[in-house]
Amino acid sequence: MEVAPFNRVLNHVALHVPDIDAAIAFYTSILSFRKLQNLPRCTDRSTDPDAPIFRIYDSRLHKVKVAFLATGNSVGFELFQFIDPPMSVPSSFDYTRGGVFHFAVTDPDPEALCARVVAAGGRKIGETVSPKSTEGEEVRTVALYVLDPWGNTIEACSCSFEKMVANRD
Repeated sequence: MEVAPFNRVLNHVALHVPDIDAAIAFYTSILSFRKLQNLPRCTDRSTDPDAPIFRIYDSRLHKVKVAFLATGNSVGFELFQFIDPPMSVPSSFDYTRGGVFHFAVTDPDPEALCARVVAAGGRKIGETVSPKSTEGEEVRTVALYVLDPWGNTIEACSCSFEKMVANRD
């Protein structure tokens, strides 16, 4: 029996950060993500060897802190701080490597959000752009890239993804 295809929703995104407490403060104060539980939670293989995370990750993982946040449209946003073993390579803006290289948020004023990110220890990447498909509109549609204080790339867009790309040539 063939199952009819459907457009799945994005459930959550997870980032590995070297300082989970600072990352919680950053993402809740700068991007206004909501904490979902009293966080972070620390899981240690020596005291909780049957924890679900240890059935997913290999035997090298011994201790991890996790925080669960939510975005404005209820997409989950997880923060992980792997303690044992610790982070081996910090994140950076490297669009040539495989895998996820940025996530995007919608903000009515990306430039103001960028200023808050920079004031909190991040930095802007490149220039603010306005997609050709939105030229001539009364309200200028813009997008820009910033790095959080740990090198994770965030794209800030002034409108939804669908609006930004729907009418591109």
